[in-house]
Amino acid sequence: MTMTATPPTDHDCAVAWLRENWSTAERPLVPMLRRRFGVGPIEAVQILREASPHGRGASDGKA
Repeated sequence: MTMTATPPTDHDCAVAWLRENWSTAERPLVPMLRRRFGVGPIEAVQILREASPHGRGASDGKA
């Protein structure tokens, strides 16, 4: 099976959707992202990292 990279616009859309729906999104997140946005496992993890309120982009006072 060949996985193709998600176009950046789709990736951005997935990140935006997940940020908006973080607390209500179906769990586990990686399989849900793969089904909903048609991405591979690596792309799903990248989306998760970008959208996570717990990651580097979170405003917790740490950089």
